Amino acid sequence: MKPGEEALPLLDAPGDWRSFPEWGPASNLPMILGGYLPRCRWFGDKSRRIADVRIESAVPLGTEGDPVFLCVVSATFSEGPARRYFLPLGLGSPGQSGPAGPVARWPGAGDRVVVDALFSPETAQELLGLFSSGEERPAGFQVVSTPLLPGLLASPPEGVPRAFGGEQSNTSLLFGRSLILKCYRNLETGTNPDLEVGAFLAEAETPAPIPPTGGALVGFTPEGRSLTVALLQGFVDNRGDAWSFLMERLKEILSGCALDEDCPEAVRVDRWIERAGQRTAELHQALGRDPGHPDFAPVPLSDEDVEDLVHAIDSRHERVMRMLAKVRPSLDEVLQNRIDCFSGVSGRLGKTLLACRGAVRGEYAIRCHGDLHLGQILVTPGGDAVFLDFEGEPALPIEERRKKTSPLIDVAGMLRSFHYLTASLRPDESDRTREDWLDRWLHRQSRRFWKSYLKSMEGGPVCLLGEDASTRALLSLYLIRKSLYEIEYEINNRPSWIGIPLAGLEAMLDGEGPAGATDSP
Repeated sequence: MKPGEEALPLLDAPGDWRSFPEWGPASNLPMILGGYLPRCRWFGDKSRRIADVRIESAVPLGTEGDPVFLCVVSATFSEGPARRYFLPLGLGSPGQSGPAGPVARWPGAGDRVVVDALFSPETAQELLGLFSSGEERPAGFQVVSTPLLPGLLASPPEGVPRAFGGEQSNTSLLFGRSLILKCYRNLETGTNPDLEVGAFLAEAETPAPIPPTGGALVGFTPEGRSLTVALLQGFVDNRGDAWSFLMERLKEILSGCALDEDCPEAVRVDRWIERAGQRTAELHQALGRDPGHPDFAPVPLSDEDVEDLVHAIDSRHERVMRMLAKVRPSLDEVLQNRIDCFSGVSGRLGKTLLACRGAVRGEYAIRCHGDLHLGQILVTPGGDAVFLDFEGEPALPIEERRKKTSPLIDVAGMLRSFHYLTASLRPDESDRTREDWLDRWLHRQSRRFWKSYLKSMEGGPVCLLGEDASTRALLSLYLIRKSLYEIEYEINNRPSWIGIPLAGLEAMLDGEGPAGATDSP
């Protein structure tokens, strides 16, 4: 046993591991999990106090040796809604546990511990095997497949599967350079948008710019409602996500004395952002391609839809102003001044909302990504863009995330992500040359992305946007909505970052445009 592991709680196990479903829910393991879950990176409720944990189901996976149990764990909190989590449990050595460490000590001789078995290569292989036709599935689980599944499984993946370590809310298992199994940790009942969008686009005649989706492993609640547990996709060869890619390129450019906008790295960035605008439009065209599909057919954006959007923005603005007033005394002087400056211009928000609402007409709503930013895009070795994670805005219920909306919601997410990128590169000490260059870069690239997107949308087979003035007004509404969401998020999670969305929204209300790119291209 390694130093520190002697503090692990001892599991009170009245039977052997194979009989875990019989005694586990009534043992002290649920209490132990109440301390273990907050240590997990994927646990998204760290700000809430756990009141109770239950093991809702425990289904054995594998028949040889000590089985792994696919557990659905439910937690209630001192306030707010309950959650379900996917937590496969097995026995192993301390070195076989995931980043959060072992769950508990197993009684008896030896150093065996209860571990999160999703980080075991054997578990990964067993889960992948469930997608093969003819394989027996664990009781209570089903496999949903798309037409792409046979092709994805045609060649056995090489190498030992491993867990990808860069994620926050999910755990993805990589099988060589051919397959990826994204396992959802936070389980919600209903149709998972990631699966739904992937299955729809898998049937498109022209391949959409997303990883090929093969199918999903689906479980069920005691009441019979579906829970999407894992999504199987083809692996996309890549150079990392777009945030990291652009960050590295910009750092190289900024390290040069001349800050040359025509240097090879800068030109490379220009080309990728233009391609990203094109691919975003192609994604929206693919999502809106079927007028006969009830869940994906484009529908006109009604006056009531616009009214609801404006009302939601207005309500969030009022909430954000109360939150800013509450958090202001705890912040440094620079952020206090930023809040004061924003408070001085936020009164213009009502007039802006009124003007935008009156200008929107002839727009369409489709199923969108819903939470698009640079971290949700892969950059391929050839400089292409591939979109990931269609789960939608994580704070919203699943049915809200499945609603149709204007594709401009995704455009706004990208433009705000460009602003965050440049804000993160600003020097700690005043450097006017570097700051001016970043301002110009943000303005130029926002325009580049927007022009490329519009050009591809106008040349596409599906009409989803209205006239120019209407489209710009609607984009402004989504940019305001996104900025307010960011302010609220930063207050709750990273108060020192509040200045970034505050500056972006203030620039918009001042009509300066670069942080919102709503000026004429």
